[in-house]
Amino acid sequence: CGACGFALNKLSPEEKVDAILEDLLDLSQAPLSEAKPESPPGPDESEVDETAAEELFDSLLVEIQPSPPAETAEGQSAPDVEETRPSSVATADTERIPVIATPAETEGRKMIRVSGRMFDGVTYASVGVLLAVFIFFRMYINPFDLSAPLPILLFASVAAGGMIAALSLFRISNSAVAQGDRLVKQGRYQEALGHYERAIRLVRRPSYAWTSRGVAMRYLGRIDEALRCHENAIRLDAENEVAWCNLGTVYFKKGLLAKALDCYDRAIKIRPKYAIAWNNKGVVYARMNRFEDADKCHAKATKLRPEYVAAWLNRGEVLARLGAREEAEKCLERARSISRSAAA
Repeated sequence: CGACGFALNKLSPEEKVDAILEDLLDLSQAPLSEAKPESPPGPDESEVDETAAEELFDSLLVEIQPSPPAETAEGQSAPDVEETRPSSVATADTERIPVIATPAETEGRKMIRVSGRMFDGVTYASVGVLLAVFIFFRMYINPFDLSAPLPILLFASVAAGGMIAALSLFRISNSAVAQGDRLVKQGRYQEALGHYERAIRLVRRPSYAWTSRGVAMRYLGRIDEALRCHENAIRLDAENEVAWCNLGTVYFKKGLLAKALDCYDRAIKIRPKYAIAWNNKGVVYARMNRFEDADKCHAKATKLRPEYVAAWLNRGEVLARLGAREEAEKCLERARSISRSAAA
């Protein structure tokens, strides 16, 4: 745990939760003088096994998709791109990258080699054929001449075919992103990249595919590439709150706390009820030793998502550092209760 030093990567999931809770409960019961603000970890200090921690709580990957997608996060230990435990800011994997990487070998053979966006190709081809039919059969004279049904049928068929092709590409793209998200959850990050790259090639403005790709890059430790991915996602869609949240998480990982706060604020402005962004913002405040501000953010996150374990853990730690031991214990016990129910 970032706050207590437990080697979480060597424990079972249930033991990890208990380890975090036990240590934080000790913190809440310790004399106030012992609950000193934690200093940012040095560059050589080993951090908690993020993958293990994120498996315990909700992840931002779920938030990567506009609808049911997941969110990835790291508690105050790391911001949530999707969400996390105390002393780490939940890394809401709202990350998107502007640079296109080479597809993975396993996926490369399956990808359709087409320059430009296939979506655009289908659109332009459909419009071109429709114009050709319209002009060739002189439909501009009498477009609804029922005495000559062939031009009308041909025109309608081309229009319907183009629409079906476009919808099919859109569905395939969404499927590719979903497959990539599943692989990320399984820890198969390199394989996930191929699916995200496929989605990027299929859609004209693949903002969510870029941010998902950024999440995978971050898990692979390629932070700069993850940063570019999230920036690219935001360029494509400035209203993508998940991308803003993931970008904030990357900045947090790089120690750029002011930029991380700005990103979380942008995400909250777009989606005021975005619990992950509130939690991650609180994590940044806690890292800055602004515990009262952090408590307000975590309180907001738990109000928006009562079952958000990471936010309860983070709030418990913050309250303990503020000396509100009784309230801190209630938050930590609430986190324990939720995690037990989820495991049952």
